[in-house]
Amino acid sequence: MANEKDTIKLVMPKALKIRFKALCVRAERDMSSIGCELIESWCQEQEEAEAKRRESDTRSD
Repeated sequence: MANEKDTIKLVMPKALKIRFKALCVRAERDMSSIGCELIESWCQEQEEAEAKRRESDTRSD
């Protein structure tokens, strides 16, 4: 199950998509793998920030 994949659709400005695609090509990487890395990183940042907020709330109680 860990290897299951799903699809998401993003709506973004055309110029941004062109930049992203060009940079992925230059890096010899596919857009999906870069997108997954970026989303994973963002999720991690959000979870860490959420944990810090909970920790801070617990201390102030």
